[in-house]
Amino acid sequence: MKRRDALKAIVIGGATATAAEAQGILRVVRMPGHMAGASEASSSTSGTAAFSTPKYFSQHEFAVVSRLADLIIPHDTSPGALDARAPEYIDLQVSQMPEAQTRISGGVQWLDRYCSEQFSKDFLDCSPAQQTQVLDKLADAKTVPRELEPARSFFVLVRSLTCDGFYSSKLGFQEVGYKGNTFVMKWRDCTHPEHGA
Repeated sequence: MKRRDALKAIVIGGATATAAEAQGILRVVRMPGHMAGASEASSSTSGTAAFSTPKYFSQHEFAVVSRLADLIIPHDTSPGALDARAPEYIDLQVSQMPEAQTRISGGVQWLDRYCSEQFSKDFLDCSPAQQTQVLDKLADAKTVPRELEPARSFFVLVRSLTCDGFYSSKLGFQEVGYKGNTFVMKWRDCTHPEHGA
């Protein structure tokens, strides 16, 4: 099963292990009208979503979260997290979630420090293969080393928010084939004999 299919199954399936791990922090925040439609203009080429000023994140944190979102749901044959402006969604959510602010800001610092120890450069300066190597260590709860469990908690939160942002956007709805609530009316003739049925 491809990663994108697995993420789609997580969203369609509802309650999942991934969502359950982040359940203590995630909550619904209503998106402003200008963001709810999720712009379809791709910003994948820039490496970060086209965005004015983050509500919570520093520019560096926003760039790291954008790169993480792009690695989690990349633009391939289908739109990715950056196309759906998931980093903006994450920033908006986190701006109203004090517990998540500590976890994500601390997680970004950890990520840079870990990459500096492993590759002698910050996360954003690492090659895509190096970035993926780090995330692969955090992705599977069964194989993550004990010393990386706090970092996994950070990754799971970012992954959950990325999925929320993507699959609650217009592009995400299109990907899962959701067409909205539809009303189908079936006309039935009256079955009473006195009405000539």
